[in-house]
Amino acid sequence: MKLKKKLLKDILIRKNFKKNESKIISLKVLLRTNSLNYLESLNNFSKLKTLSFSNKAENKCFVSSRTGSVYKKFTLSRIKTREFVYNGLIPGLKKHSW
Repeated sequence: MKLKKKLLKDILIRKNFKKNESKIISLKVLLRTNSLNYLESLNNFSKLKTLSFSNKAENKCFVSSRTGSVYKKFTLSRIKTREFVYNGLIPGLKKHSW
């Protein structure tokens, strides 16, 4: 049950980030160019949800939801990558090629 809740939270974070990405980038640019004073820009950042920032999202294996040692190229954990390579499910990879 806990694992499912974490997975749903991660999906929500990624969805919120995708929705608010342009706002976040524009606010960062305004902050760096000093066109707004510092307090106004902090106020604008505080209006955004905390779940809409990309550093809250975790790299997870999409098969086992494992967070540690995930290969970004395949979005699989090292254990599942090894299983998939042995079974020939990842084309172009053999045991000696990785």
